[in-house]
Amino acid sequence: MFKTKDCEENQMKKSCLFGTLSAAIIIFLSTATSAALIDNGGGLIYDDVLEITWSQPSTQRTWDEANTWASGLMLGGVSGWRLPYISVLSEAGPLPSSTPPIDCRNDGGPDCEDNELGYMYVKNLGSNPVSSLFPSLQPDGSYWSGTAESLDNAWFLSFSTGESLFGSKTSIGYSWAVHAGNVSPVPIPAAVWLFGSGLIGLISMARRKKA
Repeated sequence: MFKTKDCEENQMKKSCLFGTLSAAIIIFLSTATSAALIDNGGGLIYDDVLEITWSQPSTQRTWDEANTWASGLMLGGVSGWRLPYISVLSEAGPLPSSTPPIDCRNDGGPDCEDNELGYMYVKNLGSNPVSSLFPSLQPDGSYWSGTAESLDNAWFLSFSTGESLFGSKTSIGYSWAVHAGNVSPVPIPAAVWLFGSGLIGLISMARRKKA
């Protein structure tokens, strides 16, 4: 009787199938655990897939005002904040409507990572823009991206539908800032703690003397 090799042997099929399923489960779990929003504290949330840190959503502004607001932020001890891109490849643009950004609702693969706002909506929020990490997020709001469509228009994401759209830069939309890399709140120096403790001690002594 002839014997086939590897998984073609009847006795090997079950073990090979088990090994394949085990490997698939391990890959799935490792992918699932690595894709997450990490709360750094101080309102700073790190996306370990896009490798950007999100601030807390802010109020409504025109596109130019939103860009000025973001670029002027100093959070976690760093400047250089910006509006999230609707296309990382195009950055500030222009990204004309003839070549629209990737719709993450229809593309759940790696290409979706090019659309930072779309990735947040679909992947991180599960198309349900309500999160304890972002208590000020407006579920029905439209959030400006940092990517222009033309000289007069800019792209934004509708958080009521997850659709990438564009509108006049003079229109009013919500603003949200991101920063490249993992940004954490600046810890209070030990010297400040010591100074504060000493000051509290002096106040206590002064009160005792008055008593």
